Amino acid sequence: MPSDTDTGTDSPEQGLVQRAKGVLDLFFGYDFFISYAHADGSNYALGLARLLQARGYKVFLDQHEYTAGEALHHATRRRIAMSRKLVVVVRPAALDSAWVVREIEVSLAASKTPIAIDINATLAAANPERPLKRLLADRIYIAEQKADLDGVPDEGTVQALARSFRTARLETLRLRVAVAGAGIFALLFIAAAGLYLVAEERAVRIERTCSTIVDELERGWNLIESFRTTQFGKLIASVAEDLAKLPRPSDFNCDPG
Repeated sequence: MPSDTDTGTDSPEQGLVQRAKGVLDLFFGYDFFISYAHADGSNYALGLARLLQARGYKVFLDQHEYTAGEALHHATRRRIAMSRKLVVVVRPAALDSAWVVREIEVSLAASKTPIAIDINATLAAANPERPLKRLLADRIYIAEQKADLDGVPDEGTVQALARSFRTARLETLRLRVAVAGAGIFALLFIAAAGLYLVAEERAVRIERTCSTIVDELERGWNLIESFRTTQFGKLIASVAEDLAKLPRPSDFNCDPG
C-alpha cells in the first residue's frame, strides 16, 4: 500500500502557506471527489460526475490510472482535501484497490465524510477483514443494484447524494460568505493603513523642510547680528534696524501637532 511520510517540523512560513491554502479551498474546492477502481470501468463514474454537475455541484473525477507500486499523487491528495465529500464507487476491483483505500484514508485524515455507493452489495458481502470494508464500516452507503456494473447511475443514487450534501453545502456557503467578508475587511484595512503611512510620510517631509528653513533663518540671523556690530553696520543703523524686524527663527513651529 502506498504511504506518505512527513519529515521535519513545519516552519511558521509553511504553516502560513497551509492556512492560506485552506482559505482558498473554501472558494475553489470541490463538492464531491469520486473514487473508483479503473479496472471496474469508468463509464459509471463519468456518468455520476455528469449528473452531479448538471445539478450544480463541483465534482472532481480522478482519471489517472495508477500502476503497481506507484504512490498516490500529491495533486490527488490535495484535491481530496479540497472536497467536501468523498464518493467511493464500490465494485469488485475497488475491494482490492490499494489506491481507493489510500484515497479513503486521506479523506478520513482530513476529517471528510466518505460515502460508499455499494453496487450489487459488493461492500455488504465483503469479508470484514478487507481494508476497504474496515474503513467504510458504520459509514453512510447507498445501495444500488445493476445488471451492468459499469452502466448509468440510478437517479435515486444521485438524489441520495444530493440530500446527504444539502446541509454540508449550506455550511460551506456560510463559511465562504464569512471568509469573503473577512477578505473585504482585510483589503479595507490594508488600504487605510496605506493611506495612513502616506500621510505620515508627508508629515515627516513637511516637518523636515520646515526644520531646514528654520536652520537657514538661524544662520541668517547670526550673520545679521554680526553685521550690526561692525563699523559699517553702525553707519547704516537704519538698515540694520529694519533687518532686526525680520521674523525670528523662534517664531516658527515645525511641530504639526
